[in-house]
Amino acid sequence: MPIRRTLRLIPLVLLAGCTSLTGTTDNSGFLYATLRGTVTRANGTPVPNVEVGVSCVGASNDPVGFTTDATATGAFEVALNMPSIFSPLEGPSFVCRVLTPVTGLPLAERSVTVVVGSNRNARPVTTVSLVVP
Repeated sequence: MPIRRTLRLIPLVLLAGCTSLTGTTDNSGFLYATLRGTVTRANGTPVPNVEVGVSCVGASNDPVGFTTDATATGAFEVALNMPSIFSPLEGPSFVCRVLTPVTGLPLAERSVTVVVGSNRNARPVTTVSLVVP
């Protein structure tokens, strides 16, 4: 499943450091999670190929955003890489708003608490279902 991620509101200096995430040791201070879900209609049929947006906030209320596309079956997955500049809530966790479509008024929207960890190879997984009327 192709995944498209976009970090918003992050200085370019932090983005340039993301190349170090391919090694086996992570001293970046990043926090990681995976958000998986589905987009369906109220009758249970999948909404295919729709763009899904994720906007998360932690203790500082500064948002970090990601986008991905759902598959033909309405499934989506996004790897959340939270730079250390975004402080988590206790847990550690972030409150994330998941919505579709990304532009315009959302047809489906949910807020979820996403638990994060410091090991990018053992990301905590949070699931969410979006139901489009």
